[in-house]
Amino acid sequence: MKSLLFSSVFVLVGFFCFSQEAIITDSEVFKKSVVDGNISMTLPSEITNDDVQKYSKYYTAFFTTAFDSKSHQVTFNMVNNDAKSRRVIIRFLSANGIQFARIGDSALPLSDFYDTYLN
Repeated sequence: MKSLLFSSVFVLVGFFCFSQEAIITDSEVFKKSVVDGNISMTLPSEITNDDVQKYSKYYTAFFTTAFDSKSHQVTFNMVNNDAKSRRVIIRFLSANGIQFARIGDSALPLSDFYDTYLN
């Protein structure tokens, strides 16, 4: 029983310690970018240009991406700027191992991030 409890705690701690976040510095600017269809955020430093290109090629019907490898800023240029197309951004972030979006002091799970900012 102790080993089961220890294993569960170990997995949960590992999950939260190693989870990656996309960072949005200003929520008001971000909301305007969603309306404009040019959505920008900063990705974790572990994500490379190759990662962005590898995963974004599957979603070209929904958006194109521009990635600045120095600042790790990615910009999604929406083909059709609607809620369905913006939901695909969540798939892209998940494929890159990102589980949360940090906006100011709060970190939102991607599903809550979509409901609050992209829907």
